[in-house]
Parts: sequence; C-alpha cells; structure tokens
Amino acid sequence: MSHQGRVRGRGRWYHSKNIRTEQVNHTPTTIQQNQESNMALQANENISEWHDPRCCGLINIKLPLDEDGLLFFSELKRLWTMLKKSPPVISKLHNYFAASANPFVDTLRLLYNCQDFHNAKAKTLPMFIIEEFKSWSTINANRISHLLTIELKIDVFKILLRQNSPTLTKLVVEVFRMVEDQDVFFNIIRCVNGRKKYKEACQYAMIFGLQDRFSIEDFLIPLVLQDKLFLVDDFLRSSPRHQAELVIWLDDMLGNNSIRDAAADYALKHGIPEVKYDKMHSKPWKKLIARLLKMFKLSFDLTPNLNKKRNEGALNFLLHKRFVENSFGDESWKEMVQEAVGDEEVLKKELVHQVAHYGDPAEALWWAHFYNVDKNDWPYTVRMLEENPDGNRAQQKIAPQDEESWEDELVEPEPVDYHKMPLSFDAILLVDSPVKFEDFLDTGFQDVDLIGIDCEWKPSFGGNANELALMQIATRKNVFVLDIVNLGNKIPHLWQELGKFIFNNCDILKLGFSITGDIHMIRQALPDLNFSPKHVGFLDLCSLWKHLEKFPKVKLPYEVQTGGPSLSTLVHHCLGRPLDKSEQFSNWEKRPLRDTQVAYAALDAYCLIQAYDVIRRCCDEAGFPFEETCYHLLTNDKQAKKKHKKPHGHRKRPVTAEKEIPQAPSPHSDPVSADKLKVVCDTMLQGLGKKLRSCGIDSVILETNQDHMVCVKYAQDERRYILTRGYETFKMLQGYVPSGHCLKIKSDDVDEQIKEVINYYKVSVTKEHVFSRCQACNGNNFVKISQSTMNTLAKSAENHDYSASNCFYEDEATGFSSEGEDGLEEAGPPASRNRKWELYPDEKVDVGLCQTRLGAKIQVKAIPKPLMTQHDFFYVCEECGKVYWDGSHFGKVMAGRLQGIVQ
Repeated sequence: MSHQGRVRGRGRWYHSKNIRTEQVNHTPTTIQQNQESNMALQANENISEWHDPRCCGLINIKLPLDEDGLLFFSELKRLWTMLKKSPPVISKLHNYFAASANPFVDTLRLLYNCQDFHNAKAKTLPMFIIEEFKSWSTINANRISHLLTIELKIDVFKILLRQNSPTLTKLVVEVFRMVEDQDVFFNIIRCVNGRKKYKEACQYAMIFGLQDRFSIEDFLIPLVLQDKLFLVDDFLRSSPRHQAELVIWLDDMLGNNSIRDAAADYALKHGIPEVKYDKMHSKPWKKLIARLLKMFKLSFDLTPNLNKKRNEGALNFLLHKRFVENSFGDESWKEMVQEAVGDEEVLKKELVHQVAHYGDPAEALWWAHFYNVDKNDWPYTVRMLEENPDGNRAQQKIAPQDEESWEDELVEPEPVDYHKMPLSFDAILLVDSPVKFEDFLDTGFQDVDLIGIDCEWKPSFGGNANELALMQIATRKNVFVLDIVNLGNKIPHLWQELGKFIFNNCDILKLGFSITGDIHMIRQALPDLNFSPKHVGFLDLCSLWKHLEKFPKVKLPYEVQTGGPSLSTLVHHCLGRPLDKSEQFSNWEKRPLRDTQVAYAALDAYCLIQAYDVIRRCCDEAGFPFEETCYHLLTNDKQAKKKHKKPHGHRKRPVTAEKEIPQAPSPHSDPVSADKLKVVCDTMLQGLGKKLRSCGIDSVILETNQDHMVCVKYAQDERRYILTRGYETFKMLQGYVPSGHCLKIKSDDVDEQIKEVINYYKVSVTKEHVFSRCQACNGNNFVKISQSTMNTLAKSAENHDYSASNCFYEDEATGFSSEGEDGLEEAGPPASRNRKWELYPDEKVDVGLCQTRLGAKIQVKAIPKPLMTQHDFFYVCEECGKVYWDGSHFGKVMAGRLQGIVQ
C-alpha cells in the first residue's frame, strides 16, 4: 500500500510541476526554452486526445503481501543476506512456490516488494527469485500452465512498466510466456509511447517482436532527436524494414537549409521533448547517415542529399589541389571533377564560379560550355572572355590582394624537373587478360630476387569504399601493371599461382613504401593470393628510411629542404628529382587507361628498386650493417607478443604504454606569439582546433573521414605542429616529424587541452589574438560591412536560388555572440580592439552576387532579422563567408575559458 501511495504522490508532483512550468513560461526565456515548453504542452494535449489511464495503470492483482507472506519474505531476505544463492535459500524458495495456490501471482508479489525491483541488476534478490522461478516452473509446467491467463499477463506487463531493468523485463516476459500473446500488448506499448516514453516503448516493441506494428515516426525519430542512438541501432538490427525508411528521412532532413530549424519544427509539431539541439548540425547528421549506411550495407542511392554534400566537399578539395597545390594533371582534373559534380546543377554553376575566382576564366568558360550552364549564371570575367577572346587576359583575372605586386603573381612558376622512368615504355606491360596473365607468370620472374610493389585505386570522398584498381609489380627489366578491374577474381587458379611464386616466396624480396595500406587492399580484393605479409619478405622502405635517420653517418646523395616521409621525397633524396604526382588523383577504374596513367603507375613501383639500390650503396659506404637492419625490419613483426591471461577479478590497468615513448621536450625555448604558431589537429581533437582558433592560433582540423597521415602532409608542407589524442596515433605520427613537433594531448577536457598546447609550445596569447581567426574555416581576412550594406546583401541573397558553400567546413553561418539565438560558445570579433587580422572595407565585396572577392557566398541569411538593426557593423570571413558581429561574449570568455591564458 505504501508503494501505491508513493506512485500517486509522484503523479501529483508531476502535475504541479507542469503548472509551475506554465507559470514560468510567462517570463522572458530563450527561443529553445520556449520551443521545449510549447512541445511539452502540445505533448500533453496529444495524449489527452486518446489516452485512457486504465489501459496501463489499473492492476487487478493485490501487490502488498499478507501477514504470512511478509513473514516468509522477511526470512527469505535474511537468508539471502547471509547465504546468497545457496541450497538452503533455493530450497526455501521452491517450497514456497510449491505451496502457493498461484505461484505466478505470488512470484510477482515477491518481486514487486523487493527493494531492488525498480532497478534490478545481476545477482540481486529480484533476479535470483525470477531465475529460480524459471527453473521451478519449467519442471512443473504441466501442473501450473492453466494459471497463466491473458488477464494475468496484462497485469504482469503493467507491473513491469514500473521498473527500469531491461534484463529483468526480458526474463519475466520469457517466464510468463508473454510473447505468445504479443498482439495483446500492442495498445499498451502504444500508450507508453504516447506518454513520450520513447526509450521504454522501443525496448518493449523489440522484446515482444512488434517492430512491424510501429513506424519510424513513433519512437525512432524521437530517439534520434534525443540522441539516444544506441536504442535506434538495436531496433534497426532487429527490423530491416525500418533501416532504409529512417535513412531516407535523415537524408531528407539534411536537404534543409538548417537541420536545427527543421528538427525544431518537427519536434514542435509532434510534441517531442528533450531534443538535443547541439547535435542538429550538418556534420554530426552526415556522420550518422554514413554510419547507418555502412552498418546495414544500404545503397547510397537512398541518400541523394548526403551524396550532394559530399560532392560539394569533394569539389572544394579538387579545386584546392588544382589551383593552390598545383598537383593535378589536366586529364585527372577533368575526370575527378566530373565524378564530383555528377548531375548536380548547383555544383555545375558553382564549379564555373569557383574556377573563375581562382583566376582561370578560360578554364571556367570550358566548363560552362561542357555543362551547358546558362549564360545568365556565368561570372563577369567568363562572359567578358566569351565576348572578347583576344582581349587582355591579365585584366580578366581577379584583382589580387596587393595592387602593387599583382604583376608578380602573373609570372608563371618555373617548371619542375621530375624523375623519369629509365626503362622504355615498351618495358611496361599491361596485364589485362587471362592470356597475358599466364605469359606474365611464365616469363616475368626468371632469375628475379627483388621486386617493387605498388597499388592504385580511385580516390573516395567518403562514399563507397575504396576498391583496388591496379597492382604494379616491377623487376629490374620490366614493370607489370595488373588490371584488377578487368581481371577481378575470375581467374582464382592464376592468382593462387602468383601467390605461390611471389607473395609466399621468401626468396624474393618485396619492396614497398608505407606498404601496410597496399597489403590491406590486396588481401581484401584478391583473397586467392592467400598470403601472410608478416612472414614472406616484405620490406617497407619508409620504415628503413626512418630507421636510417637515427644514424647521421648514413647520408643520402641529395639534400632536400622540404618534404616529409613520402615516396616522392625519398626519390628526391636518392635520385635528385621528385616524382610527378599529377596523375595520383585519377579515376583509376575508368577504362581504357591513359598512357600517362600507365607510365605513372609503373614508375611508382620501379623507383622503389632504384631507391633501394641507392640506400644500400650509401650504407655500404658508411660501414652501416645494411643486411642485418633489413633482416630485423623483415622479421620484427614475426615475433608476436604473447598475451598473458589476467587473473579474474583484476581490473584492467590504465594504459601505461605512454611511458615507452615519452613526450619530447618542447622545440621552443622562448615565447612564441599565438599568430606565429601553426598546428594541425587530428580527427580526435576537432573541438580543440576550433578553440585554438579563438586564441588566434592557425589551426587546420582534419575531417572525420580523413586519415591521420594527412597530419604529416600538413606538418611537412606548411610547417605545422601535430596535435593528437590517441597513443597509437601519436606513436605513429611522431616518427614522421622532428622531435617535439607532435604533441599528445592527455586531457579529455577542452579547456585543459588548450592549456596543454599553450604551455608546451610556450605560446603567448594577447587580447589582440583572441577571436582574430574564423572559427569555421581558420581564415583571418575579414571584411567590415556596414548595416546598410548588409541590408543590401540580404536583399541580393533573396534573388539567388543557389548557395553552394565555398568552405571546407559546412557549419551553418551564425553570429557567435552572446546575443545570438544559437546558444553556441563562440563569439564574434569585437570591433573595439586591434585584432591580429587583415580587415578590409566593404568595397571589397560583390553586392550583386552576395559574395566576397574570393568567391565565398556571404551567409547573410543566417543572421537573425532582429540583429540586422541592432548592430552598426558586421564582419564577414573572406574565405568562407561566415558573418560575425559584436557581442558581450568576449568578456565572458576572457573571464572563463581563457582566464590565465591571455596575457
């Protein structure tokens, strides 16, 4: 009786809580609080339309124990406390079941009166009672089965609704054979769901096998919005029908201009409380969709909006490779752009605009004709070139930042002298048919004891998994390019022969560079090779090169000032010229292959032998034990470390491997200004990267789908320090950069992580550095725009129906000030201080196209309309178009997260 009283009391408190909530809502609140309050009110209204409290609340069983029952239960608890699960306790409980008129009902009473009933865990009294009743009832099933009525099962379910132990629930459902009458419980589960208990409704639907009776709108979408994804995953595993439906809904949401606004509208309409709005952004949303696609092996055809977003990112990446790094060949550039753009009309227009703004109107004109883009959507420079193809090309380029030095920027860079293939093109043999494969096996490896192996596959921008397209095997006389696309696994017997002759042959030394990735692709694509790379003579020249750096007496013939541990850099050190990587990003699956592709692929394998010969000669000249070192590197992985079994009951100790590779001393002895430090944060430190930008530190942030090795490229090409979180990642990356240039972050707290970076690299942060960089794209060039100009831009933005982002990060543009409605923790750059940035007047923006001089769309639509009249000036990032404004958040951050950091 006392328990039932508590239940009624909790109901009265819940009602009074709602009344107080309604009263509070008359006071000023944030937008999010208003939304949640409105949703709660609407939720109560929706329930009252059809909910009958008797359907899940009225129980016909008298749950309190009578006097005899209380005496038995007291003795049972006393014995349980002393003896736990033991023969005397088991015997006493079984005797009680046998003497009961209805052991099902009496077992329920015992369970309900246990102190641990509401949150029963393993090895507690409620679990012991139900487990023993399961054993006893199985033996006595014929005698008691007639007592298990539908009415009793319904009461059992209503009692289960009062506790929160999924394990106990599953066991009770099994013992009381409730799944046999699953349809009876559908309305009760629907009632639970109607009271916004989505987690419980989802669990019961799975337990009773009623997944098909519910739609994704019932509780899957609410659970996604509440960020309770572990339940969503469990439900989808048990219900394939819902997998595609939910992914399609998620992708439709991704197509909105603001996922957060769309989620808020949906939650308000359906009365969903406790929505996690901090997850309602493009990046986590895309990550969720991609994870579900991969987990359930669904087709990417279901997600056109995800594909579009990824193609936008891919296009930006290709533009950077082409016009900033200048590392793209013409044919490869055109192939990959067509892959990225596809049939997206918006991307076709954006491509033309971006190429023109990178200063190549002729290339932009070619793409405009190729994609038949309407002339009304052409940039001015492209239209001018079309009308006057023989005019002054220099005037058709974008006005550079420095008017006095623009002529220097038009000077063509000196051509690079690349390493060339010493063999004739006839020595490169394309193996693309079974007949050629047999000839290759018969004649290719006579008197061969050394080969170079390399692989190629089409770049993937986060969509489908990479698939092996080519495998190159080089000898001293020939290079054999195996066409995996054409050969595939159609010839298993020939692949087995190749595995026997080469991959499982210890007498042939197999050279590679960072060969782990190639081996993984080979074994995945060609299982018939059937080899174990740890035992059959694979030598990674990258590992050998790193090992030799510890011995300064061994010097390679050529000094190279820049470049990291890449194959091109090693070839430069050994042979005096780098490799031409312009064909690297090619569509290697397209057939027929171009001659330039075949030549590039062949040289990547053959240069391994050339570099190996040079390294060997240099080691011999320096008296270095080359053979012993190679043997050590070949056999190092063979000695598998034995895993000692740990005694039961011992807790896993914290990871102590960090002691094996201690953090090197800081490379700085004197303070370094924040605007002089450049870092790259790996995928585990994306939050830290944005906070470092708020300190004025130049921070590149890896995307979630990027490999950690990309950090090395940034470190070498742009002289950046690497920041990583994981020990294994640190162990790998620190070997590629100088001592102290890779820092392992220890803390999980972002504020502490900032202090680790500041203290280790001795960074001096002043007030002038704070908020001097765009936290979205890392740029530090801003345009100061007046209120009148911003209003004009807002009107111009309404006239454009396409707005593909020019920024690598697809965060929605918002003013990160304390006055903004987003509630984010970033702040707009205050105008009253001299920031360490480049600030330009608003004459530098194209009002008609609503974009900066670098071609970035100004994200004016993201500014709340009330703020347009509250501020005299706004600040636009030139690189991504993000808009900021003055706010009071500066002082709060200085007194909070950056207290003790800013000097």
